Amino acid sequence: MPSFLSRFRNKAGAGPTSKSKSQPHLNGNAPAPPPKPRWADAWLRKDVEPDEVQELLRGCTSELKQRALDMPFLLLPFRPASDPSASRTFIRNYFNEERGLLQGERLAQELMLTEPMVLSGVMKWCWSRLAGGVVTWEAYELFRIGEQDSEMARDAFATFIPLSVESDARTKIIFDFFDLMAAIAAHGKTNGMGGRKLSRLAGWWAFEQVDNGTGFDGGYKSWAR
Repeated sequence: MPSFLSRFRNKAGAGPTSKSKSQPHLNGNAPAPPPKPRWADAWLRKDVEPDEVQELLRGCTSELKQRALDMPFLLLPFRPASDPSASRTFIRNYFNEERGLLQGERLAQELMLTEPMVLSGVMKWCWSRLAGGVVTWEAYELFRIGEQDSEMARDAFATFIPLSVESDARTKIIFDFFDLMAAIAAHGKTNGMGGRKLSRLAGWWAFEQVDNGTGFDGGYKSWAR
């Protein structure tokens, strides 16, 4: 069985090896990065970068832990009384191209004034648009190997997750994700979302669910993995 160290070295060493990619351009200038796609409506975005939403997700996590842990079925999708328009308005306001992203005190104030169900919708919107999901299968596999190599050390999660992902922002998002899940599960008797139910639901956001063209059966098999 491969060790975490060997897997980590392979991951760190992987990269472009072709001559055209490894050598600088003849004119001495590095190639310009491809422009980021511009969205007329932020709500219609298909993906977000971890560093774009990390502060937002941390703020939402803090607010929900303070105000909404006893709210019945907080993360359940398709609630009959839910209205996505408020979450849509928040996302459009957050991704404002003229002003830039909401940050710092302005963001904290907006979050305090926003209803918990709206914050829940905002979080789910962000989670579902992170490449590979919140955790990604690659990060999970590296963590799993590291945990086994450490003989299930108590601090394996805090130790190996930062080594298994590509950025500090992704690490913080993963930690906050599981922090919120644990807090909600601890209040399962009042909010109706115990650990078993919540873990099954969380799988939709933790790992990317790919549409392979086989409909419900294919989606269920991907989720059950």
